[in-house]
Amino acid sequence: MDVSDLNPEQIVAVQQFAHALRAVQSRAGLSLRQLEKEADVSKSTLSLMLQGERLPTKRTVEVFLRACGLSEEQAEPWLRTRGRLESGWPVQGPAPAPADGAVDDQGAGVSGDTQPIEIPIDLRPRRLRLGVAIAAAAVLPVAAGVWGVAQLWGSSASSITGEACRGGYQPVARAGVAIKPCIESSDGQVRMNVYIKAMRLSGTSGKVTAYVWLTHRDTKDKYRKSLHTCPVSLADDQKVITCTYAFTPPAAGYYYTAASAQTGTDPLPPEWSPQYTGTQSPTLNWQP
Repeated sequence: MDVSDLNPEQIVAVQQFAHALRAVQSRAGLSLRQLEKEADVSKSTLSLMLQGERLPTKRTVEVFLRACGLSEEQAEPWLRTRGRLESGWPVQGPAPAPADGAVDDQGAGVSGDTQPIEIPIDLRPRRLRLGVAIAAAAVLPVAAGVWGVAQLWGSSASSITGEACRGGYQPVARAGVAIKPCIESSDGQVRMNVYIKAMRLSGTSGKVTAYVWLTHRDTKDKYRKSLHTCPVSLADDQKVITCTYAFTPPAAGYYYTAASAQTGTDPLPPEWSPQYTGTQSPTLNWQP
C-alpha cells in the first residue's frame, strides 16, 4: 500500500500519531472488527490507539501496520516515531499543525495551588552532552534542534547526587502535555520536580493541572501530604515550566517522585488509585 505521502517522522504528539494511523486504516479499507481479526489485537486496544488516548505498544503498532498491508520497510519509520514519542524526543525541524480529531490518618487535603516557574528552553549544553553520549552509543543521530536530557532513566538509588530525572518526557495525551519527573535530597527533605512542556505547537488548551507526589518504592504508599498541584498554561511548545514541592518523608527509605496531568482542576490525579503509579522518577535512598 502506498503511504509515501504520510510522513511519520514529522509527528510530535500522540494525537498526531493516532490521526496518521487512522489515515493508514482508511487507506487499507479495514474496519475495527476486521483489524481485530487480522492483527489479533482487541478492538478496545485498537480503539484507544486510533483515538490517541494512549501511546500503543510497539507490538500493537507492528501488527496493525502489517494488517493494513505495509511492508517491514514501510513500517520502520512508524516504529521509530512511536519509540521517539515514548522517550519524549521531539521531531527535528518544523512540524505540522496538530491533528484533530498510603494516605495519612487525618486525610489531609491537597496543598494549595502555586504558580509554576516558567523557563525558556535553551538546552544547548544538554544537547551537547547528550550528543556525545548518543554518538558513543550509536543509538540516535545527533542533529541541531534536539532537546537534551540531563539524567538518564534507571539511575541507581545509591548513586544519585543532585537532581535525578526520568530519561525523557512522557506524553500525557489527555492533557496535551509531556512531563518529566525528577527527585533530589535538599535541606533534609525530598524535593520533587516535574518539568512540563506542551505537546502541541499551539500550546495547552483550557485548564490543565499538573500533579506531583512522593511514593515509597517498596510499600507503594502515596503520601497525601506530599501531593501538590500546579496550574499549567503554555502558549506554545517552546517553553518548559516546573512544578516543584519539598516534603519530609515519615522515615528513611527508597522513594520516587510520581507525576501526572489532566485537564480541569480536580484535586486528585487519575493515578491516585492504588493500582496506578503515575510517571516515575529514578529512586532516591533518603536518609533523615
